[in-house]
Amino acid sequence: MATAVVSARDRDRFARARARGEAHANDPSAVIGAAYDRDRDAFSLTFRSGGSMTIPRRMILGLAGASVPTLESMTISPAGDALSWRGIDVDVYVPGLVERAFGSRLLAAATGRRGGRRRSKAKTAAAQLNGEKGGRPRRQRQG
Repeated sequence: MATAVVSARDRDRFARARARGEAHANDPSAVIGAAYDRDRDAFSLTFRSGGSMTIPRRMILGLAGASVPTLESMTISPAGDALSWRGIDVDVYVPGLVERAFGSRLLAAATGRRGGRRRSKAKTAAAQLNGEKGGRPRRQRQG
């Protein structure tokens, strides 16, 4: 069996990938618990942030004819961003499911807020340049 030689560049890439994975694993929107509720014919999801939601089974494509034991055999991905029913080969991306259940406006608003708080070198440079020009123009009053 051949031995792989790992370069310093590869070790650096692996370390960055592990850091991204750990950050994603601590995401408050990650699902940490999921269960099928027979009485409500729905799935209860619990998120790392402490929040929870219930999604009716009819909103998940591919589960219409599934038996109760199959529905209860659901697994959560390690990142907490997907649900799987391996017995019937159905996988569901949780952010897509939430968008389907609550509409795209809710998800877009949350994503926009998160993106607006993100820092980057380009954003910092643009803010500094704008500040040198006197900053953001004052809002004109209408009336």
